[in-house]
Amino acid sequence: MTLKLKTICLTGGPGAGKTAVADIIRREFSEILAVLPESASVLYGGGFSRAQRPKEQRFIQKAIYHVQIAAEELARGRLKSTRIRGLVCDRGTLDGSAYWPGTRANFLKTLNTSLKDEFRRYDVVIHLESASASHGYDHSNPLRTETAKQALELDQKIRSAWNGHPNIFLVPARESFLEKTEDVLGVIRSQLI
Repeated sequence: MTLKLKTICLTGGPGAGKTAVADIIRREFSEILAVLPESASVLYGGGFSRAQRPKEQRFIQKAIYHVQIAAEELARGRLKSTRIRGLVCDRGTLDGSAYWPGTRANFLKTLNTSLKDEFRRYDVVIHLESASASHGYDHSNPLRTETAKQALELDQKIRSAWNGHPNIFLVPARESFLEKTEDVLGVIRSQLI
């Protein structure tokens, strides 16, 4: 009998620490969890251009959405015969609705999906709250173009995108990134028992 692979989504606005936490999870849980990189970073890091006009933003978010789904499906297929029990995604499909020039409902309709189907993709959603300017918003990532204020606005939009998910955890911004990391690791441990 094959156990269902548990899928965990790390989400939150820019500068929340998702990628750094994902790297720690990769090291801490390497025997039982596989970690997928952020699809947007894969595309932008590979030369995919950013856009400001609504039509271009829609094209970009559609591409990110489809890359995310393909990456998750490939990983699930490869991991079925291993000892890996879970898949951790640096962002989830619904994050794109926060960057979409329109409503979450319009995002779902355009991508021919439903909120129920997108919620079902992730057993656990962990929302890492973005660091405000007072909590040390990090501008060192060359792919991050948002100001601290824009990051907080996106954080709220992303939080709203996941509103209604049956198993969501909020990890607040902290003075210490180590404390925030321990909060996330605690959630993951509780969900893997």
